[in-house]
Amino acid sequence: MNRRSFIKSSCKTCITVLPIYWLVQACQITKPITNFQFIQGKITLKKNEFLVQKNNQTIYKKFIVIKPEQIDFPIVIYRVNEQQFNAYSLKCTHQGCELTPYDIAMVCPCHGAEFNLKGEVTSGPAETDLQSYPIIFDNENIYIQL
Repeated sequence: MNRRSFIKSSCKTCITVLPIYWLVQACQITKPITNFQFIQGKITLKKNEFLVQKNNQTIYKKFIVIKPEQIDFPIVIYRVNEQQFNAYSLKCTHQGCELTPYDIAMVCPCHGAEFNLKGEVTSGPAETDLQSYPIIFDNENIYIQL
């Protein structure tokens, strides 16, 4: 295979594979979990919501999404490690569109603003970081104060 053929082949592969990857990522996040409690402004959910069984192995999801009926926008909870969880509103601070969370960032489908896993703006047009929620947890549960 000559250089020109290799480059064409590589480009075609990227053009084909990347949209499929993003589509699969998007499909994984469209269903918020419903196994949580909302009582007096506090959300309680089990830590095991992050666990997934795949090929006889237990792995951890990078994030989960919840959508309490009492608030307008979903909340994403990222599992940084066993001792750190972060929760953010999925409302873009630019013009209020609902963000799409991914393993490495949150992206606004309306105008392209991007936020890192700390809720900080990494790419405009948004200029303000995301609303975060305080989290505490114990051995079994995560508690998010709204």
